[in-house]
Amino acid sequence: MLADLNFLEAWSAVWKIFATAGFVTLIGRLAWSAGPLLTSILIALPVNIGPGLLLVSLTQDSRFVLESALYGLAGGAGVAAFIIGFVRTQFFKNFYLSLLIGALGWGVITWCIFKSELTIERASSLVVLSAVSSYILLPKVKQNLERVATPASWNFLIKRGGVAGCMITCIALAAPFTGPAVAGILLSFPTTLCITGWMLQSHYGLQFVTETYSAASRALILYFTFCFGVIFLAPVISGPAAIILSFISVAALGALSGYLIISFRKRH
Repeated sequence: MLADLNFLEAWSAVWKIFATAGFVTLIGRLAWSAGPLLTSILIALPVNIGPGLLLVSLTQDSRFVLESALYGLAGGAGVAAFIIGFVRTQFFKNFYLSLLIGALGWGVITWCIFKSELTIERASSLVVLSAVSSYILLPKVKQNLERVATPASWNFLIKRGGVAGCMITCIALAAPFTGPAVAGILLSFPTTLCITGWMLQSHYGLQFVTETYSAASRALILYFTFCFGVIFLAPVISGPAAIILSFISVAALGALSGYLIISFRKRH
């Protein structure tokens, strides 16, 4: 029985590493033709908190999942702070410095969240506040980048995608042992944004990452929608079902947004 349990845990880690690595690698390849706007929709999908919560839900009850999703929802305000911090400091022309400043912004916001008595009303207020702050504080970045001559090679992308898969999986697997609040906060960390940005700037440049992040602040509606879906569905249906249904709904919304953007481009 113990051997079977260990096998299942090992298998869950392996498939998540490969799935996440594949997703990040695909983003890197598509970014060449998609541009920052479409790329931002892809990286705003809840590919960190979604699979992470699903793994949690397989061993924890719906109440644990609901509370984790609530803190994950509030943690989205930290993601907005990360984006604002990165974009506003890109004049330093140093990706890692801007990344550090953005991560510090996320840390300050999520520390305040963790120290407060969080409710759905307060979490919703943070969502509104993050949207208003992003609108006011983010500069209007023009989507006028010239595309680089060639897309990043598969070898380049696979190596970085593998690193991303391992990092995101470690966070997801550690989350259940920390309690629902810390699990939700950890899963809200913009790991996919950080790793994808690191990969993209290596080939496409810092300005491409800046524009992608700026556009991702608007695409965060996908992340917030997922968290709201889990919060309201988990008490009604099982935790895993709530997560899967919410993820499918958000993926469909993202696909529709991408289709509309492509259609608009063709007309203009």
